[in-house]
Amino acid sequence: MIRKSIKYLILVLINLIILTGLLAYWTDFVELTFNSLVRPIEFLKIIGFTLLSLIGIRIAIGFFRKWKTSIKKRIQISALITIIISSFLYFNYSKKIYENRFLKRDLRKELAEKIEPANGLTHGTKANNLTFEQYQEITRIKWFPKLQENAESISYYYTYDGFLPDYSFDLSYNLPINIDIDLTEFKYGEIIVDTIGNIKRITYSEYVE
Repeated sequence: MIRKSIKYLILVLINLIILTGLLAYWTDFVELTFNSLVRPIEFLKIIGFTLLSLIGIRIAIGFFRKWKTSIKKRIQISALITIIISSFLYFNYSKKIYENRFLKRDLRKELAEKIEPANGLTHGTKANNLTFEQYQEITRIKWFPKLQENAESISYYYTYDGFLPDYSFDLSYNLPINIDIDLTEFKYGEIIVDTIGNIKRITYSEYVE
């Protein structure tokens, strides 16, 4: 029984390896920095889709026996079932690869060069002099408050404990003096505004202990 099933198991295993490779490729430094659980969570999805593929193939085997399908045809149909079931992951991972490794390659590379470890709690990072586009890329992954497009010279400092909810978050950026501050995202912390010439320096601090 195992010998008869080995070809299907190999097929599913190859699919698992390909998906795992795609996962490892699209999760670059920026993604892993701000979403440290992305790989284990996505790998669990891959395992789940792999199990669904095995179930789909197992159901198909019953029809193979009934219709006396050739081995070649069985493999082709099993491969098609596996690809169809895993198509969501293939589409999602391919999209992420295009965005992270090609479309935004330079942006994410420049952002990665500015990110440094932050001292404080157990984990954390910091970065200085970010552009709006670089900071916006972080907010696509992390919960950091979004800023208005006029924001410049953006810096952040973020440390967190890990198992405990404790964290410390500081954000500062410049705005032209004639631009009103959008306070929509600043709900849980303290805001300080300093005026230097024709520039407003906004500092936002948020702490949870």
